[in-house]
Amino acid sequence: MKVVVSVVLSSSYDKGYVVVDQASGEVLDDVQGYGHKSAQYAHRAYSYKSVPPKKKRQREAVKRRVERWCAEHTEFMQHVDQARLYAVKNGENVTEADVRAILTEHGLELLFPVW
Repeated sequence: MKVVVSVVLSSSYDKGYVVVDQASGEVLDDVQGYGHKSAQYAHRAYSYKSVPPKKKRQREAVKRRVERWCAEHTEFMQHVDQARLYAVKNGENVTEADVRAILTEHGLELLFPVW
């Protein structure tokens, strides 16, 4: 896989990037004929599109599990949201240590990684 600038999809002021197979030169992704705005977006989009179905199912299962856990622990989530608000006001970020402290305060333990 290689990302190149497409002469056909580019204009004098805007480049269009496409993903091509290095061996055959076949276009693998051209955003339905529009071209990606940057090489980075082209790489990211193709990587996302080419994830195997089994991996997609695993990701979706983990996402559902996390969403369910968050829905069951609304008081904890409100506390985290409040911590985020204060952190943003101070120009900071909520850290893993902050989340772990809030978990301890609520007497909770995560069954999945925080970061």
